[in-house]
Amino acid sequence: MLLGQKRGKITDQIERLEIGLQTMKDTVEKVSALQELLKVKMEDVAVEIGKTNELMAVVGRESEDAAREADAAGVQEAETTELTNAAKAEKAACDEELSEAIPAMERATEAVNCLEVKIIQDLKALANPPWQCAEVTKAVLILLKGEKKPANHTW
Repeated sequence: MLLGQKRGKITDQIERLEIGLQTMKDTVEKVSALQELLKVKMEDVAVEIGKTNELMAVVGRESEDAAREADAAGVQEAETTELTNAAKAEKAACDEELSEAIPAMERATEAVNCLEVKIIQDLKALANPPWQCAEVTKAVLILLKGEKKPANHTW
């Protein structure tokens, strides 16, 4: 009986040791599989790190390009603003000159409208009119007909 009890205890201990050994073998196999998987994952991570570094380099270059373009746009905006202001000043000066010229043109138009046919016929009858008459006639020709070619301004 004592021998039977001791054998039972030893058999239980052997079974526990075999189960423990089997568990350790299973664990070693799982650890080996996980190590292989880890190696593969680490290679994937290394590839992804490389891609990320390349992408960061591209983003860095594009950021630098964007900053240069923004600087160029700022310079161009300043130039455009300067040109716009100059154009506005020129327009204001032209508008002022035009506002002074319009009344003179209206007076000249009224003066031309008061001419009669008889006066024009008398002027045509002159073979060699005074130079002042020729200049006035050229001005009237320009105003009425829009004739701007000097060749057509002869008497």
